[in-house]
Amino acid sequence: MSIPRDFIDLLLTKVDLVDLIKLQVPLPKKTGSNYFGRCPFHTEKSASFSVSQPKQFYYCFGCGAHGNAIDFMMQHDRLSFPEAIEALARQTGLEVPKTVTQATKSDNLNDLYDMAENAMHYYYNQMRQSQRAIDYLKQRGISGKTAQQFNLGYAQPGWSHILDTLGQTPADKKKLLDTGLIIKKPDANDYYDRFRDRIIFPIRDYRGRYIGFGGRILDKGEPKYLNSPETPLFQKGHELYGLYQALQSNRQLDKVLIVEGYMDVIALFQHDITYAVATLGTATTPHHLQRLFRYSSNLIFCFDGDQAGRTAAWRALQVLFPLMQDSLQIQFLFLPDGEDPDSLVQKEGKASFEERVNKAHSLSTFFFQTLSQQADMASMEGRARFATQALNYIKQLSANLFQSILIEELSKRARIDINELKQQVKGKEAPKNSPPLQATTTIKLPTSIRLAITLLLQHPHLAGLIKTPLPTNTLPGHTFLCQLLETIQKSPNITTGALLEYWRGQKEEALLAKLAQIDPIVPETGIENEFLGAIKQITLSTYDEEINRLLAKAAQEGLSDEEKVALTSWITTKKSLYSS
Repeated sequence: MSIPRDFIDLLLTKVDLVDLIKLQVPLPKKTGSNYFGRCPFHTEKSASFSVSQPKQFYYCFGCGAHGNAIDFMMQHDRLSFPEAIEALARQTGLEVPKTVTQATKSDNLNDLYDMAENAMHYYYNQMRQSQRAIDYLKQRGISGKTAQQFNLGYAQPGWSHILDTLGQTPADKKKLLDTGLIIKKPDANDYYDRFRDRIIFPIRDYRGRYIGFGGRILDKGEPKYLNSPETPLFQKGHELYGLYQALQSNRQLDKVLIVEGYMDVIALFQHDITYAVATLGTATTPHHLQRLFRYSSNLIFCFDGDQAGRTAAWRALQVLFPLMQDSLQIQFLFLPDGEDPDSLVQKEGKASFEERVNKAHSLSTFFFQTLSQQADMASMEGRARFATQALNYIKQLSANLFQSILIEELSKRARIDINELKQQVKGKEAPKNSPPLQATTTIKLPTSIRLAITLLLQHPHLAGLIKTPLPTNTLPGHTFLCQLLETIQKSPNITTGALLEYWRGQKEEALLAKLAQIDPIVPETGIENEFLGAIKQITLSTYDEEINRLLAKAAQEGLSDEEKVALTSWITTKKSLYSS
């Protein structure tokens, strides 16, 4: 969804960052115009989280988290950019501009979310009235508290219970059909309930909205588990069961354990292992991984120890490889034959199970072990095959430390010269499905340009001191300085936080974030003089460029009369600027 720039500017003027953050984070200390508290994005004992009211900008000196009100909503509430805009708009009483098509689509989806939530309440109430369903949960070791945490429900035997309760009108029947709760009979204008005589597992997205359901049969029968079909709310390759509960239970997800089933997640939560999520009847997808990487850089995949489990683990590794970065730690945990997380944690308890988690294999260990088992490592031919297969994966990686380490390990195991392996990798094409590298700012700025940008960013009102456009020159950063001045002059009351929003996703973003948080570089009383001094130095450099260019031409080929006049004018103007 495209959000107009004018609306974003207006939204940021309506939000006070200090008030917004205080709703979530205590800020008991104030020094000057900055408030301090403990950072909500990492565990710490000292107050290193700083929020500036004039700048409308926050920065943590411990972990480096930083940004404006939109960034805080994205980082703290784990929202996407449009979702953060929507949330702030609701808080300020504004309405995000939408096209007619967007508004209609949004209204339709909200109707489906409401229907899914109504269905959750219906199934939950049926659970409380069914002793048979309650006994089943008790027999599986699930407490009432855990059942409530996951809103476990029960679908009665019969063909039309939820249809009769929630499908009173044709419009309601359509909503039930679109959420996958009922099925249309072939060749008839009639419907029946999808879930019958099953324990119901409501599925929530990361924001807590109900998007689908899973059902487990109580007695014998097939299928044992039945999931909602693909709907406008629910795409199983994108969603993870238990993610919402994990986010609610942990201030920060230091690690995420990825398991295979509803009962695995619930049993682990029952034993206070509150960082487990499950894929929903599908193999791990890039969408799953990209979602999880927003919350944790440490993922542990948990599989059965049999051949089927190892095959599933290898498929997960194949999805992971093109996405790997140095900051990620990926591990694989294989359980004893015949055990799953549900059964094993019930038998041995939290401490023993977490000991297994802590001893999980690293991705690199599992990678090399699996490939070496498929080759005769005692023969040269086998080692060549092993190396070729490994290189096919290593070539998918971005050129980073992890790739270098894998090449070094492959050299040792295959007994092949490391330079030969590096040469093999060097000629590779960039993988088409690898994620884009985050832009890094390597701009080397002259001192005067850097000072002027820093002061402007931290004190936007300084732009009002510049009455005429700066003369152009070739100094690095000069064009950007002019853009910054122009942006501020169009919005004289703009804050630091709002300025940063203009360069979100641009190559200058990282540099601006760094300059926005540095300690005051000049006393408050000397800011204007220091800024004007920097501008003066930049202007003088422009004159020097022109003077030197003309002097060089004069020495080589001579100057025209017009150029001689121009040279005199530049020299005179420079002298007058020096004396001012």
